[in-house]
Amino acid sequence: MKIYKDFLLLDIISRLKLRILDYMLIPYWKIRLKKIGKNSRIKPGVKIVGNAKRVIIGDNFKIWHRALFGVGTGFIIIGDNGHIGVDTYINASEGRVTIGNNVQIGSKVQIYSYSFGIEKKDNGSYEPYFGKPDDVIIKDNVVISSGAIILSGVTINEGAIIGAGAVVTHDIPEYSVAVGVPAKVIKKLR
Repeated sequence: MKIYKDFLLLDIISRLKLRILDYMLIPYWKIRLKKIGKNSRIKPGVKIVGNAKRVIIGDNFKIWHRALFGVGTGFIIIGDNGHIGVDTYINASEGRVTIGNNVQIGSKVQIYSYSFGIEKKDNGSYEPYFGKPDDVIIKDNVVISSGAIILSGVTINEGAIIGAGAVVTHDIPEYSVAVGVPAKVIKKLR
């Protein structure tokens, strides 16, 4: 019984320390970002590489540990009442990443508004292209599961669910479930 009480006390102390650290970081992020809304929290270990004044975060949004944002000439605009999971990477070195309200993004998700790739030419040959910036739009009430990758030029419409590990290369219709590599719609929710 004593071990349980000791453990409970340590747990309470640990939670209190984390809560205090959260509140201590608020002034730092208010200075660094263009805007951070009421009751939004950015956990320790989150990094923004580049111009943090191009990041806007709405109200009641949580960004968990070790998330990394790369911002160059692009923008990251985040709505209200959602979260971004641990170790998530968002690249807006060019282009814009817009995340709507009530969006839940799992851990280790990658979102790119700027990408490289291979394209087929008219003569049938394949050649690499370098730097294709295009906006990513994630509308309201979307769930993106852990490990998913969202490539440039994609719109994920309202209420869509993206499965774990999916690679989204094209637009996803509203209220649908998309899984796989590349992601394909397997179910309509409405």
